[in-house]
Amino acid sequence: MKIRISKINKLRHSKLPLLIWFVVLSAAISGSFGGVNLFGFYIKGYAWFIQIMVSGVFLLRFPKKASFPWHIWLPWICVVIIYLVFSDYPNALQRSVMMLCPIVVGMAVSIYPIREKEIVAFSILCRYLAIGLCIIVIFKTGIYLTGKLPEITGLAAEVMIGTLLAALFAVRHAYGNKDALPYWAAVLAIPVIAVTRTAVVVTALTLPLTFAPMKLIKRIIIFVLVCAIGVGVFYTERFQKKMFYSGQGTMKDLTMNNPDFRAVGRAKLWDMMEEEIKAKPWFGHGANAQEEFILDYAGFYGQPHNDWIRLLFDYGYLGTLIFAFCIILQSYHAWNKVRVTTGGTRMLFYAGASSFLPFVLFMFTDNIILYVSFFGNLHFTILGLAYASLKTSEKDTEWLRYQAYTYSIAKQQNLSSKK
Repeated sequence: MKIRISKINKLRHSKLPLLIWFVVLSAAISGSFGGVNLFGFYIKGYAWFIQIMVSGVFLLRFPKKASFPWHIWLPWICVVIIYLVFSDYPNALQRSVMMLCPIVVGMAVSIYPIREKEIVAFSILCRYLAIGLCIIVIFKTGIYLTGKLPEITGLAAEVMIGTLLAALFAVRHAYGNKDALPYWAAVLAIPVIAVTRTAVVVTALTLPLTFAPMKLIKRIIIFVLVCAIGVGVFYTERFQKKMFYSGQGTMKDLTMNNPDFRAVGRAKLWDMMEEEIKAKPWFGHGANAQEEFILDYAGFYGQPHNDWIRLLFDYGYLGTLIFAFCIILQSYHAWNKVRVTTGGTRMLFYAGASSFLPFVLFMFTDNIILYVSFFGNLHFTILGLAYASLKTSEKDTEWLRYQAYTYSIAKQQNLSSKK
């Protein structure tokens, strides 16, 4: 995974917007020091807050330049704002702003003129980020000292970022980039080291299920290999201990009804929340009501580790369906744009659309909707870059046509004058 000097020069001399640098670097910093408390707030909190503030300033200065299709998310934006206005639950404002943060970042990124040179620079920057994540994991786990994998890790940020990068590298591999597969394998190793069960599956699926064009037989072969490796990882001692209280079990034992399965406590919380959801199924209990419920249940403010249940509890079936509809529409819109794009722009659209698959899967077992510093903002940065590049190419094409037109007129006038 060596990066040549020429690639470093491309990154150094590119006109990659500072906002993009900030999003990528803050993701790395959040992964490294996100849990550090500074003046009463965590660094990961500063990261997303500064990102949305900077993005908001750019949008206020150049509101008409944003090419990101924010109107796709307008129904969800309205739901979040309306529920926030009528909510009296603690932290409702913070949670609501966090959920809208990626949209604002994506819009701000789409303001800039982006061409192939900047896309190449962003790709190189993502490879640096992947290398940085691997180094962080090595130091955090102490592997470089002990030579052994730890039993317990706290690498949620690194896992989330790695999964998003895996979706990007999967697209690059589908397009024949030789160095993409080693990077994909490297970020896949992060959830394996972290013993993060869902993340191993989700990250592994980013390659065979990428939206980028790939032969069916190749997808099947990759899927079979991924499954075989996954089964091998499942039966390792570390994963057996993470999966089962007894430290051993089989695939048949992976059920919430199994008292030996290490998710029983979480399953009980989900069952209780589902009962409350039935009481107010369509409109929910209000913005961030689930935190108050968990406080009564567990004695602390927390999350249910299932964003779909979280949304159903707070926003009901109506709000959840609107959110799901916006995801589907955005994925289709980005996927549809590949028909009118080429090169790096097309890969960005494919990566942006493909990344919704791991996002949706993570929502079943985690709080990824609030991990904007680790996943959401970087994801919508990819989408914002794609839309910005498309708009820039359209403007460049119009300019070239205008230049050709003026040249032809001048040439005709010149010929007429000679006659």
